[in-house]
Amino acid sequence: MKYLWMTALVAVLFVACGKEKPVPAMKHENHTEMEMTKTTADGEKIIYYTCPMESHKHIHSSAPGTCPECNMTLVPGVITTEDKMEYYGCPMEIHSHVRQDTPGRCEECKMVLKPMRLVKS
Repeated sequence: MKYLWMTALVAVLFVACGKEKPVPAMKHENHTEMEMTKTTADGEKIIYYTCPMESHKHIHSSAPGTCPECNMTLVPGVITTEDKMEYYGCPMEIHSHVRQDTPGRCEECKMVLKPMRLVKS
């Protein structure tokens, strides 16, 4: 009887935990989480924050902060237009170090490089 009760309990928990419940989108000022993309005042999409020093371009963060190597304030890396761009870069945060002067693809993930710039104040 004891084992039958435990088996039934395990079965109930398995069935209850096996069903994924939809997670509602977070709301903020009548916008869903997906609609809330970080942008600059010019409407450029912020991809990551990185150290403004070329030698620290491998430092990246999804939030503002300071560089752990030199303590400088991280600046936004944004997708921009070709007339404002500084480099072609990978739009993935973890590939912030992939930067070049010509269009192409990321060496690591093969995504198309986007015209990007660092927003320095």
